[in-house]
Amino acid sequence: MFISSFDKIDWQTDDEHAPLKWKLLVDANISNSEGLSCGILHLPINSVLSLHCHAPQEIYLIRKGKAILLSSDGEKELREDAVVYINKNEKHGLKNAGSTPLELIWIFPTDSWHDVKYNFVA
Repeated sequence: MFISSFDKIDWQTDDEHAPLKWKLLVDANISNSEGLSCGILHLPINSVLSLHCHAPQEIYLIRKGKAILLSSDGEKELREDAVVYINKNEKHGLKNAGSTPLELIWIFPTDSWHDVKYNFVA
């Protein structure tokens, strides 16, 4: 078991995914954990996490802001406190549709977020 705090973990980013930034909260690369990984994503106003899929299922917990969930079935509005379950290999993405940055928590049934291969839809 371990306990951490959002404010004790630094934001990460890279040129490929800018302007997105994230924190790994539970991840075998940074903590004594296995079987689950969890992080928080910060999506600036008017930014998009492009349509993609990956082998593991995923859960989104909308923490702050408003978003449009992009999927093969169309678009759905998400508000704070929404919970989204995403099936294995299901195409999905997000667009910040609010006037503040969007923050969401993601959960994967993997040891590490780095184990997830994102397949972006062209």
